[in-house]
Amino acid sequence: MFRTTHLAWLCLLSPALCRAQEITPGGLQLTGFPALNYNSDEGFGYGVVAGVYRYGAAGQQPYLWSFEPTVFFTTGGRREVSAVADAPFVFGGVGRLTLVVGFERDCCQPYFGLGNASVYDPDLAKLESGPSFYTYARRRWSAVLNLQWRARRNVRILTGFAAHHNAGESRDPNTLFAQDSITGLLPAPQLSAASIGPKVGIVLDSRDHERDPHHGLWAEVLLWQGLRLTGSEHSFTRLTGTVRAYVPLGSSLTVAGRLVGEWVAGTMPMPMLPDIASSFRDFTGLGGDKSIRGVLRNRYLGASRFLANLELRWRGRPFGFLGQRWRLGTLAFVDTGRVWGDTDAAADQGLHWGGGGGLRVTWGETFIIAMDVAHGSEAGLQTYIGLGQLF
Repeated sequence: MFRTTHLAWLCLLSPALCRAQEITPGGLQLTGFPALNYNSDEGFGYGVVAGVYRYGAAGQQPYLWSFEPTVFFTTGGRREVSAVADAPFVFGGVGRLTLVVGFERDCCQPYFGLGNASVYDPDLAKLESGPSFYTYARRRWSAVLNLQWRARRNVRILTGFAAHHNAGESRDPNTLFAQDSITGLLPAPQLSAASIGPKVGIVLDSRDHERDPHHGLWAEVLLWQGLRLTGSEHSFTRLTGTVRAYVPLGSSLTVAGRLVGEWVAGTMPMPMLPDIASSFRDFTGLGGDKSIRGVLRNRYLGASRFLANLELRWRGRPFGFLGQRWRLGTLAFVDTGRVWGDTDAAADQGLHWGGGGGLRVTWGETFIIAMDVAHGSEAGLQTYIGLGQLF
């Protein structure tokens, strides 16, 4: 069966919306809709999300395979083109194959210096003309192939391969990035490099719901050996551990927590330092909507980092509106983290904090519109509007 879905203006970012619609076993579904969001760090985001989904027999969720291309821009200067292909039931149903490819160009990637004690002067970030003192230009290509094997119930073994090319360039001789490049704090071999290598890991997932869990545990340990194509002396090893826990307090309240620790041995290219590893797609930090809300995006850079998030989530009763099923929710949260690096010997500022609250509007079972407001000591009040729970 061939079906095209036309979506309302409420569609924001994710093909999750389409999965909330009625689907036909064995059918082929095509989707396409606007991609919209907003956050205080990057401004408004806009683009197009498309999807092709082949569904299997009833109960075989979420699909036999999918292909999801995305074109996404922000008013802050980021341009991204990516595609995700996913097949959850390969090799007789014991394997899940995922391929993620993408290109990103960001004219205004944040750079506040290296280390946990890097200094921020808000006056330098608000120049009337010329590039901001705390930005540089970054370009990157990436391709990640993951194959997850079901070892036993709730346990998967991950094997895969990742290739990245990252390049960082100063926007102006008067930026912090240019100054650190001239002094040698950012050596040229670390600013433009291609890395390729294998990755392995183990994933434990006992969540009751993939997109909005009420109870359960999700934990993983990942190891990636990055071989620099410019020479083995610049290779690195990245080890990442993540634990997400969901504890119900009655039928409507959930305590959700996330702990992330990452350690890098060797020389990772500096433009890769904002990326934190995940078994699906890397996310960025420390600082911003994906890590510490209320702290400036990518505020702290270091080869080793720690991140913690704690949320108290409330979910209201479902109700009907315009023939659809809806649910309202709220949450309160606190986020914290820090990095370690060679530049921190003289001063160590410890943990950095952000906290606030948010609203959740759930359409169907999986499409979640998220609106958060957070406060941090440097950034003041920050606003984030997008899709899905943080974790």
